Amino acid sequence: MLATTTTNFYWGITGALGLATIGSYAGGFLAAYVGRKLHIMDRPGSRSSHSTPTPRTGGMAILLGTLMGLSLHAQPSMAFVAAAVVGAIITTISFLDDIITIPSLPRLAGHFIVAGLTLHMIGLGLPAIGLPFARFDLPPLVGFIVGMVFVVGFVNFFNFMDGINGLGAAQGLWGGLTLAILLAWGQGGQEMGNSFLYGAAIAGGSLGFLPHNFPKARVFMGDIGSTTIGFVLAVLTLLGARHGRIDGEPIPWVAFVMPLGVFLYDATFTLFKRILRRENFLKAHREHHYQLLVRCGWSHAKVTALQMGLMTLCSAGALLYAAGDDQIRLAVLLVVICVFVSYSVLVHRYFNIHRLDAPTETTS
Repeated sequence: MLATTTTNFYWGITGALGLATIGSYAGGFLAAYVGRKLHIMDRPGSRSSHSTPTPRTGGMAILLGTLMGLSLHAQPSMAFVAAAVVGAIITTISFLDDIITIPSLPRLAGHFIVAGLTLHMIGLGLPAIGLPFARFDLPPLVGFIVGMVFVVGFVNFFNFMDGINGLGAAQGLWGGLTLAILLAWGQGGQEMGNSFLYGAAIAGGSLGFLPHNFPKARVFMGDIGSTTIGFVLAVLTLLGARHGRIDGEPIPWVAFVMPLGVFLYDATFTLFKRILRRENFLKAHREHHYQLLVRCGWSHAKVTALQMGLMTLCSAGALLYAAGDDQIRLAVLLVVICVFVSYSVLVHRYFNIHRLDAPTETTS
């Protein structure tokens, strides 16, 4: 089951989570100060859900906390070190975008280059898509391309969804912690090493940042935070799908993706909705489910709390999906799909009835 002992598992998760939380919380004060002094501010615009200029340097605190969480426990291979160096490029691109605003196409090209190099160095790709009662193996090249597109897609989805107080940090916390548990369960593959600690560290970095951003935001995580969290979580899903085993059986990729389901579903649904409407889907908008609720007058705290409930469902479903048989996996998948479809229908009906130009508040 686990390559590490149960004691090491709990101490590892607790240590990485705790140290990252402390580092991120302490770093949040410094990040806000730096943002104000250097005038790296998020100013309200037509797409914004906030009304006052706010520093957008909080991602520096998340990055600091994550590195602190890894410092005492992780023992990465040289491939992981090389990939982390390459991954730092995507963080740099995001930091520059927070300051000078890089055009969409060059930024997207940079994301693809970084994702491709990272997956190549670690030797990752999506080996198969496992569904209840079915498994579809992918050729290495196809798996690599699908994995690269997924990483880039989720990084940008995370950035799109980071729009109200606490939402991005909540997804980092729920997603990172659930992936840490799944990766620890799947330690039948020694190639993963202590990779579960990366999930715990990103969860701790998100948790430490949360008080700075929820329920009232003193600082936003910015692109540097959303890209860092999105990038790490996406790569960890591929790592688990590649090497994760429970009792010798591969853990399906769906189990690793499900903890990220709230962001993946909302962003994908909104993208297709705008395409069907023949709208310019590259243009900034306020059409995500959480934005529709804010536009109906819901507070950011109330909307984020609703999203946290959905994230809890996805995390619990992911653990059941990983450990269960095909019957359980089918039931979990159907429940999650039904909840999300019902959520979309209810939110859009509610918006059509209660839409108003409500006062906005500070966001993440």
